[in-house]
Amino acid sequence: MTRRLAAILDADVVGFSRLMGLDESGTFAMLKAHNSEVIVPSIGRHHGRVVKFVGDGTLAEFASVVDAVGCAMDIQRALLALNEAVEPDRRMLWRIGIHVDDVLVEDEDIFGDGVNVAASLQALAPPGGICVSQQVNDQIRSKLDFRAIDFGNRKLKNIERPIRVWRWTAESEPPPSPAAPKDPVTGPVRNRPSIAVLPFSNMSSIEGQEHFSDGFTDELIATLARCRWLLVAARNSSFSYKGRQANAQQVAEDLGVKYVLEGSVRRAADRVRVTAQLLNGTDGTLLWAERYDRTLADIFEVQDQLASEITGTIEPELGSIEFAALRGRTVFDMDAWEIYLKGLWHLYRFTLDELKTAKALFEQAISIDPTFAQAQARLAYVHIQLGWYGPLNERAERICDAIELAERAIISDQREPAAHLALGRALALDGATEAGLVHLRNALQLDQSFAQAHFALGQVLCYVERPAEGIEEIKEAFRLSPRDPHLWTFHNVLAIANYQLGNMAEAAKAARASLRSPNATFWPAIFLAAALGRVGGETDEAREAVARLRRFRPGMTCTDARREFYFGDNPVMTEAFIDRCITDLAKAGLPD
Repeated sequence: MTRRLAAILDADVVGFSRLMGLDESGTFAMLKAHNSEVIVPSIGRHHGRVVKFVGDGTLAEFASVVDAVGCAMDIQRALLALNEAVEPDRRMLWRIGIHVDDVLVEDEDIFGDGVNVAASLQALAPPGGICVSQQVNDQIRSKLDFRAIDFGNRKLKNIERPIRVWRWTAESEPPPSPAAPKDPVTGPVRNRPSIAVLPFSNMSSIEGQEHFSDGFTDELIATLARCRWLLVAARNSSFSYKGRQANAQQVAEDLGVKYVLEGSVRRAADRVRVTAQLLNGTDGTLLWAERYDRTLADIFEVQDQLASEITGTIEPELGSIEFAALRGRTVFDMDAWEIYLKGLWHLYRFTLDELKTAKALFEQAISIDPTFAQAQARLAYVHIQLGWYGPLNERAERICDAIELAERAIISDQREPAAHLALGRALALDGATEAGLVHLRNALQLDQSFAQAHFALGQVLCYVERPAEGIEEIKEAFRLSPRDPHLWTFHNVLAIANYQLGNMAEAAKAARASLRSPNATFWPAIFLAAALGRVGGETDEAREAVARLRRFRPGMTCTDARREFYFGDNPVMTEAFIDRCITDLAKAGLPD
């Protein structure tokens, strides 16, 4: 046997057995076509060599890392174009892994750790994507426009040392032209809620204020339209009712919507009051109403704030209303959208059993509609929550599943905020914090009213010891969604941020507010005990906080608490923060 340095490319079909079950002869013919028309010619053009075909997989080697990665990108781009003409559930998608290492060569075959690493990287790659090792990424950084995402340090099968992994998909490349991206949401999802926003009435005592109420209505329509799951009647349609007396039923029938939002704007001096009410388009009943008072400084800023606040409140309200209509129905007579709504309701209960129910429902919605990006995104979110609520030894696997599902959701719809939210949270928990922050900011660029994304961004900023910035994001989450089902976590992150800043009284106050929520877990009890332990040591109040913590987690010790801060081998917070927190818990009286 001889040795040589090689860039190793391992490619494999995703879900080959499932495809064979659907159409054995057609799948085999497609595999041959992909190999003969795309994969093998591309390997040759990039000066590589096919080592062997193993079932539905292909192993190749290259003398140049740049050639190997360039080949992989060309393969995935070509296969993406081929798959456009194929039904989504019958598309043959490939994963590719690339590593550079010494290999052993015998009879034109190659062996060694490098081959195993490439195979493991392939298994981590998203469908239609590529995973490369840190060594590969370092060598191509200045030579190829390879826009990969940091996937963190990973423990690969049968490889002792952790490998830092980078992931690429064709969707991560800039669009070839400034043409507007396709909106895939309108096709597959049925029975989505729809709404018309009637022009808000001008009730001002000041002359010439019609422009303010009209401008506010325009801003509200635009903000609501960012909610991908909500169909919003166009501005021209809504404004056709300006100055007319029209009831909700008539508007709903004329515009084909389920809900009508109307209201008024009253301005006096430097104050403005906006009232809004949501009506059922079927019978005109009032579903929700709220009043907002503001001091006018910048008119446009006030319009934007109020529009985002109303949108942030309406989203969970509509979710609850839509779900209520599904009570008593079984999944057998529901479509994918309705099953998805039912899954959301169970997800927001935040208990282990309810999360498992939500998981099954989202999986069923996806089985009905494989391109349902929102269901894929929420299923990814469920895996993240199962990581927090379930056994510690399952966390690393849960995060891998969450990342894969979130990336699949982005492939289905790159403009879905919930997909970027899930991927951002998962990457941050997996150690790729900067990449996680990018996706959380992407979620907010797509929907500035997305309270959960503001919360998650605040949380991850605390992970990297930027608590002051984190508090600003949490405040925005509170403003946008004051009745959010996730509210206990908003308070909990506020407790963490104040604890990091040394504001122990504020940290304890926020932790107590979190613990008042019925679905709170042991986390705010940890930070309440730590904050009290830091201030006064083992006082009666601190001992009560520790007792409360141990009612959540009977028998919990400082050692157990330390383990909770880890997802697999990755600490969620900095090691210095974890050490500080455990020391304060011990001061409060938590046993070692």
